[in-house]
Amino acid sequence: MSTQAAQPKRVLVTGSTGAIGEPVAQWLLSRGHYVRGFARRPSPGLEDYVTGDLSDQDAVRRAVEGMEVVIHLGAYPNDADFLDVLLEPNVRGLYHICDAAREFGVQRLSLASTMQTVTGHGWPERPIRIEEGPAPVNHYALTKVWAEDMGDMVARVHGISVVNVRIGWLPRNPGEADRLKASAIGPDAFFSHADAQRFYERVVESPNPGPGESVTVFATSKPARIERMDLEPARRILGYEPQDVWPNGLNYQYSL
Repeated sequence: MSTQAAQPKRVLVTGSTGAIGEPVAQWLLSRGHYVRGFARRPSPGLEDYVTGDLSDQDAVRRAVEGMEVVIHLGAYPNDADFLDVLLEPNVRGLYHICDAAREFGVQRLSLASTMQTVTGHGWPERPIRIEEGPAPVNHYALTKVWAEDMGDMVARVHGISVVNVRIGWLPRNPGEADRLKASAIGPDAFFSHADAQRFYERVVESPNPGPGESVTVFATSKPARIERMDLEPARRILGYEPQDVWPNGLNYQYSL
């Protein structure tokens, strides 16, 4: 059982029925935060939720109104046709979230990016640093590069504290866990459900970044062999310290 947060916040979690959103919402609730969900179906375990699509600006506004923190996880989560699949949730939907955060004076906005934004660098035997910049190789990753730039602009122009999160490889189910296990870098890029809870606890409760500041950080668990993505900014800015090593911390049974 988690301890109570010193200063409970009113938090919106979009994608609150998803692989990350659902456990994160439950964790924040256990720490005493007020949590509202937003997804296309009812959010399990939440008394307050808005059902709707990210392309519906009115639904997004209803979800964001009254919130202090927005954790935006909702998106189409894989590469796909840009015009037919990605454009609405990952571009128009992102705009609706950011515009509502501006309208309703959200204090902190966290935007989900992905480790795929740096795939084009290859995977050297060292950590890839934020300062090396993005190197997307597909349109899904490109939408997430735009999300990071949108977050930076929202902080710069509207004075919101913004955390852009390049999320590691969180396997949504045992089949994805099998693919991670078979990958050369998968165990080093692993992000557990439990560490996702710890990470977003810090996003909500850390005093950093301040108003009008934006940061981009990687979020993974402890690497099995090599730290592929530099966790130092997340440690220094947010106070995040991963605890799990592949395959620990999953919220389902998985045997190596």
